[in-house]
Order: sequence, then structure tokens, then C-alpha cells
Amino acid sequence: MQRRMMHDATRATKPELTGPPGARGHACGACSISLSFCGGMPISWRYTLSALLLSSLAAPSHAQQTPPDSVSQPAAASADSLPPQRDLSDVLAALLGRHVAEPEQELQLTPGLSIVALPSVGYNPSFGTYVGIGVSAGGWLGEPATTKVSVFALNFSYSTSKQLNLQFKSDAWVPGNTWNLKGDWRYLDLSQPTHGLGPIGDQVGEYPMGFVMWRLYETAYLRMSGDVYAGLGYHLNLHQKINDERATAGEVTPYSEYSGGTPEHTTASGVSANVLIDSRDSPIYGTRGLFWNANFRIYSTALGSDQNWQELTSDFRAYPHLPARSRNVLAIWSTVWTTFGPAPYLDLPAIGWDTYSKSGRGYVQGRLRAQNQIYNEAEYRAVLTRDGLLGAVAFVNLTASTRSTGSFGRADPGAGIGLRLQFVKRTHTNLTLDYGWGNAASKGLYLGTQEMF
Repeated sequence: MQRRMMHDATRATKPELTGPPGARGHACGACSISLSFCGGMPISWRYTLSALLLSSLAAPSHAQQTPPDSVSQPAAASADSLPPQRDLSDVLAALLGRHVAEPEQELQLTPGLSIVALPSVGYNPSFGTYVGIGVSAGGWLGEPATTKVSVFALNFSYSTSKQLNLQFKSDAWVPGNTWNLKGDWRYLDLSQPTHGLGPIGDQVGEYPMGFVMWRLYETAYLRMSGDVYAGLGYHLNLHQKINDERATAGEVTPYSEYSGGTPEHTTASGVSANVLIDSRDSPIYGTRGLFWNANFRIYSTALGSDQNWQELTSDFRAYPHLPARSRNVLAIWSTVWTTFGPAPYLDLPAIGWDTYSKSGRGYVQGRLRAQNQIYNEAEYRAVLTRDGLLGAVAFVNLTASTRSTGSFGRADPGAGIGLRLQFVKRTHTNLTLDYGWGNAASKGLYLGTQEMF
């Protein structure tokens, strides 16, 4: 489960997208980790060691494996030229004197899903004590040789300060990859400050806000040819009980100025046309191929929206090797998120509000918000040991946001470094630890079990 720990120089953040307050991300595998920093102090932590040990020492499970194209080595480093690959289960098995399965045993693939449920409990002085549970399922809905991995994740948490978070994410591939169904369902009752629109240099302060959010996104893709898919989708965002604290006190705030008042609820309901190209060898740890997903959404009063407006997004990723004949990868991620017309303030493009809450390492969620936003990130992924057990990353990102005039202001950079420990060698799933920096003394610590993109 990807978890993010953030520290902003001005103030601790409110709970974010997924998981308990103060953390955001998505579920992956049988390990759950979370840790948060607010105001510079460690606030909450969760590490399900028992689940980790059980999953690491168990016999190979078909639900943790990936089709051959997802575990193949790059041509420059074929399996024949490498020593046996190791992961955390091998290390633990060696320490405990247990037998390690042979590689050919691990690659026996069968259809089916594995379900993991993990509890969480923690404390954050801003939100109080919270408890929650995460349920994830992964595997194949058809023959692994012809069907991509499907992933489902359900997360719930509740705190003593009445912060509630319920989310369900799905990425389902039917047998033979003829159809792909992607879903993003959320119910959030939370508080999160806004800093206004545009780059950090244009922002004038922090404005606390609270709201309830309902989201229902569902898109169906049909394969056109090879790795090319086209699809239609429905998208619904409901924001209720919106409370702009400083506006209530009589101030003019970014929210009230943009909205022409302080509406307590907004509705965005629309349909979308979508294109998907996905030739990656693995969605967990890509070492070759491309990914591009574009969609155009039309929000209409005829479908229940408050106003008519449109939204265009583009998400491109590539994974070239650098040097060319090495195992090291230069992962590239570029997104464009634009709006046309009077989009509700809380539906505007913002850092950390992408589907899996992964953009903007080095910044708190929502720290950068604008009517149009371009985000670029590059991450160099180096394999440190020939057995693949240890790795390291270095990343840089750049966010360009439009000002109130409509022109792009000065871009806000982010950068950081990280370490990797191979958790499941069959799928090249890593335990990840990253630290990032951004403008205005913003910084973040990230723990997880999957690469950011």
C-alpha cells in the first residue's frame, strides 16, 4: 500500500486520499505500511509484520505472480547472464533455515485472485486516534498467458475527530484482454487547506477548508488492435458541506473569489471519450514499453452538473534503459490536465488528486491547484545488486500551473532520492522508501510497495 508522509513548512496537512488521515496512496500486495509526519514530528505508524512474514514465507502463490512478459529481463540482462534473483522472502527464509522455491516453481501461473485484509490503527494529534481496514485483491480473471493482471482495492478509516475515508479502486482485465474496466469510487469526509490558484509564487497564504466528497468514475475500454483501446466513461463528483473557514469569518478567499460566493455544495456529472495504449511489460515495475491514456470529459447540466464545462487529460509514460544495455531504467511521466469553462473549485487540476494520488512528490496534496496544469517527472531507477535485491532511485519533477490571467507562471520543481528492497521477485514488486523536497520548504517522506508510476 502506497503511503505518503508530508511536512509543509506552514502547517501540517489534513487527511488525504487513501488510507488513514495523513497518508495517501493505494493498496498493493500483502504488506501495509504507513507513517506520517506533521509539524516535523513523527505522528503515526503502522507496519503489519505478521502479514509480511506470512506472505514472504508461504509457498509460491499464483495470485502474487505475473505473466511471463511481466517478469522477463531486458535483453541486455537476460536471465542466463544473472545470478538467481532474491527478494525479502529469500532473505527471511535463509535466516530461518527454510527451503527457497526454485525459479521454475515460481513461474507456474494459474487464474484466480488472492484477497488480503489488513487492519490499521494510529494516532495523529490533529485528527485523534483512527482505525481502519484495507482489503486488496489481485490476480488473473483469465489465462495468465493471455490476460493482464487485475487489481482491486478497498480502504476504510475513521478518526476520533470524525475524519472518514472510504475508497474502492479497480483495474479489471477480462479474459483475453478484450475489455478493460477502470473504476474510482470514493467517499471522503475531511478537511484540507487550499493555498489558492497558480504557482507557489502567486499564493498568499493558507485557507482551511472542510468538505464531504462523493466520487463515482467508471470507464470501459474495448480493444481496437493490439495494445490500443478505446472507451466510454461516466464521471460524478459531488462536494457537500463545503466550509471555507476564513470566508465564513468574512474574508475574501481564493474559493469565494473564484466561485463568486461560498457555495456549500457542487455537482459535476459527465461522460467521457477515452483512448488507452499500454505496451508495458509490467504495470508494477515497467522496464520497457509505453503507456498513454487520454480522455475528454463533458460535464453537462443535462446530466445533473451545476454548469456546463469540459476537461481534457493526457497521461504518458515511457521506460528507456540508461545505459542502453543495462538493467537501469529512466522512467518518464508526463501529464496534462486542463479545464474549459466554469469548473467547480474543488474539481480543478491539483497535485495529488490524480487517480492514485501519486503526482507531486515533495508537496502536500492540493498544494498546487490551477485551471490548467502540466506535470512532468523523471526517475532514474538503478539496480544495486546483481541478484536484484537492492536498488536506488533519484527523481525530479516540475509542475506548471496557470495564473488567474490564464498564462502559465513559474514552474514549481521537486526532487528526491529513494531506496528499494525487492519484496516479490516474481512481479518485481519493491518495498520503497523515498524522500522529496519542493518549493516553500515543502518536503515529504514516502513508504510503499509499488513504484510511483
